Amino acid sequence: MNCSRPGWSELGRRGYEILSGAVFGAALPWLAVKYRDGFSERMGRYTGGQTEGMHPLWVHAVSVGEVQAAWPFVREARRSGWKSPVFMTTITRTGRKMAENLVGTDADQMAYYPWDAPWIARRAIDRVLPAAFVTVETEIWPNFVMELARRKIPAFIANGRFSERSFRKAIRFKEFWREIMSTFRLILVRGEEDASRLLDLGLEPERVVVDGDCKVDALLLRREDTDRDALRAAIGSAGARILLAGSTHTGEEITVLEAFREVRARFPGVKIVIVPRHPERANEVASMARSFGSVSMFSKPCEGWDILVVDEVGQLFGFYGISDSAFVGGSLVPRGGQNILEPAAWGVPVRHGPYMEDFRPHSEALISLGAAAVVRSASELAKLWEQDLSGNTGKGISGKGYVEGLGGAAALSWERISGILKVRE
Repeated sequence: MNCSRPGWSELGRRGYEILSGAVFGAALPWLAVKYRDGFSERMGRYTGGQTEGMHPLWVHAVSVGEVQAAWPFVREARRSGWKSPVFMTTITRTGRKMAENLVGTDADQMAYYPWDAPWIARRAIDRVLPAAFVTVETEIWPNFVMELARRKIPAFIANGRFSERSFRKAIRFKEFWREIMSTFRLILVRGEEDASRLLDLGLEPERVVVDGDCKVDALLLRREDTDRDALRAAIGSAGARILLAGSTHTGEEITVLEAFREVRARFPGVKIVIVPRHPERANEVASMARSFGSVSMFSKPCEGWDILVVDEVGQLFGFYGISDSAFVGGSLVPRGGQNILEPAAWGVPVRHGPYMEDFRPHSEALISLGAAAVVRSASELAKLWEQDLSGNTGKGISGKGYVEGLGGAAALSWERISGILKVRE
């Protein structure tokens, strides 16, 4: 992006800088309280993010889902010989914890991302002095990326995801977002729909590349590392049939529990694990569940439970691996759906509601393979769960092959980015 170019775009960018700085300044006291954890880092005051004479690769992943996509990308960079440090940022505490658990020592330093006020963006970049910046999925902060562009620091988007909802918002300010998105050297997206939306914003075709979904590589790596027997032993469920409701949102748990009650009439020994999308809702979900059976919390398991509520981050994928059938949340309510590839990677039958916009291509593919199905009520979910527990449907196995066939995006994305960085050097 040529930031010296006159006209509306320059005025628009400058207006954004002024407005965001004013808003941030007014909100600073409130932010200091709300984000006490890592406040100094959020102000761009980093230490140790640069090794002498070596500029780091700055990888940003806002929260849990984005960290899961960033993990195989960072691992691929290390495997392929990236010698300089990796500086990784998140915004949420849960994302930071997930990064520590998954990425671990592949990142030399982890920190919180700076707030998007102009002077904070400048301070953060001064402290880190990155060789390049890679943001995962749709985490784009205009002041920060404009400052990178001014300094000619190459920026990239990996595992880009641009939903219909995001596109509708962006198209209202088409010229502004086209200019912002044009600061990225390459935008590596998951699929053709993501790419077509960016092209509709006016981006050059050579800037947008379809590489697939890095989260698939993360799933396959995590599947190798998961000890399912140990997980069953930890929750005292050896030999039990398990249904799973993953990433549930408000309004979905009651449907899941009603379906579970119907299933238990035919399969008395079946258990259910509920993993709320937001762990802070665990107590609320447990309270609701007590009228449907004996409830245990994952952090403090007790014997003889019928319903286990998971109140810790990062556990969902392993639970998919020990389930007989899974409902994927964010889909009975209009949230766009959660990651249906997680249960599919295990060969587990996938059941979800009608709102699966964020994963529509995968949903359609899995449905066509017979590995997934749409439900709209507790009775529909109960009927499918009963079929899955009967043990003679074979549903879900084709989904495992589908997911395995999607792997390789992390290696391809790193190959493209590293090629540009080598040319730049």
